[in-house]
Amino acid sequence: MKNTTAAVLIAVALTGCSTFSQMTSAVMPTKTDSATLPKTLKDLKPTATVRTLWQVSTGSGAGKDYVRIHPQVDASAVLVAGGSAASAWSKVNGSLLWKTALDGDVTGGVSSGEGGVFLGTGKGNALALDRQTGKIVWKTPLGSEVLAVSPPKNGIVVFRTSNGGLHGLALQSGQVIWQQERKNPTLSLRGASTPLVVGGMVIAGFDSGVVTAFDMQSGKGLWEITLSEPRGKSDLDRMTDVDGEMKALGEALFATSYNGRIAGINMRNGEMAWAAPYSSYTGVDADPNGLYTSSDTGDLWKLAPLSGTPVWKMDDLQRRQPTAPTLLGQYLVIGDYQGYVHWVNTSNGQIAARVQGDKAGYTVAPVKDGNTVYTLGKNGLLSAFSL
Repeated sequence: MKNTTAAVLIAVALTGCSTFSQMTSAVMPTKTDSATLPKTLKDLKPTATVRTLWQVSTGSGAGKDYVRIHPQVDASAVLVAGGSAASAWSKVNGSLLWKTALDGDVTGGVSSGEGGVFLGTGKGNALALDRQTGKIVWKTPLGSEVLAVSPPKNGIVVFRTSNGGLHGLALQSGQVIWQQERKNPTLSLRGASTPLVVGGMVIAGFDSGVVTAFDMQSGKGLWEITLSEPRGKSDLDRMTDVDGEMKALGEALFATSYNGRIAGINMRNGEMAWAAPYSSYTGVDADPNGLYTSSDTGDLWKLAPLSGTPVWKMDDLQRRQPTAPTLLGQYLVIGDYQGYVHWVNTSNGQIAARVQGDKAGYTVAPVKDGNTVYTLGKNGLLSAFSL
């Protein structure tokens, strides 16, 4: 490994929950005693200033906790979806550019590029909309609830479905070009990581605990590595989902899994460089200086990318269901279950600023664009914040 950007695929995998109450407290904290209550936020003396540029109610709430609709930012708009609608909003002032009613609730997306907007529904339909007008261009039935959509590339867009399926569709027509499937375990978390496109590969995580790379054009399997293996006697103990958001950095890939390990894997050949026990279902972000992730208990970690060695741990957000972190310069931006958005200094793990957005809370990481971050909450409140 020559440097941090060309050496490692880091996969974050979770240490298992041994009881139902442990599992549910990781996903939805119970309110029974101080050990399970979300941690109260400390009084904060900000060391950075955050401005709220604008906020708008999109009418596109996520509704169900497992639904993770990621806002998508392009040159002029923020694209969102939720409920039974998709819409585009001006990056400048949050004004509505277009809104399209859909047949069925959106459960996967949003992805955009090459002139299209791509998303999927709980009815198992893959949809493409025209980027400029929002008009539905095509609809393709996939037979199972759509949970995530890849970025489009070279005429292909890939949809991940709840039955363990991965479907490569033609951008222009919606025709199914190829399909892959990995068997689901008896019990799994409801959700899926966004398939990641790197070069000519699409990389996807599955509920069986594996991360697999496929040829984007043909769907041919290139390599597969196991991040988490079932262990324990109960179905709860044996959950192994790869649901967290993944991050590519040079020849390194960063990813998360449930009931497994944090690991380093070379994307060129799919070989694991290092591994250590860890627990997270949200995902990671990374740059050459650090690998960042939030654990299933709500702790925020900075790890050394080449070895996985912990640099610091911040426990201020324990049991607050923090999202995956988003790197913004020298800060990490993270949402929580009460709708607070936190800016954390990457050098020391201390919270530098905090604002409140959607009070219904956040399930997906903020999206950055320059010095601005956009957040979409469970009630459909779209916010733009500038540091």
